[in-house]
Amino acid sequence: MEAIDIRSPEQKRDLLSAIGETLRSMRRERRLTLRQVAEGSHVSVSYLAEIERGEKDPSSRVLESVAAGLDVEVSELLIQISAALEPVETVPVAESIAA
Repeated sequence: MEAIDIRSPEQKRDLLSAIGETLRSMRRERRLTLRQVAEGSHVSVSYLAEIERGEKDPSSRVLESVAAGLDVEVSELLIQISAALEPVETVPVAESIAA
């Protein structure tokens, strides 16, 4: 039986963006190049770049590999991705001006 992705295109794009932004942020915090992370995770540089740009949907195995390439636990990576997905609370302009 084939798995069906029930997420809307917007939800999928948001998730892909959150994954990519989180990976790029973690890589830059560690002062690593795409090549260094790609070599450490056994993923091609071009594929890793596509993931960071939110163009590719990595499997859980790929995320595990990239976490290893970043020298971070996969659980920490997933927590960071989850945090990036949490909606930001917005305050209507009228309320913010009244305060």
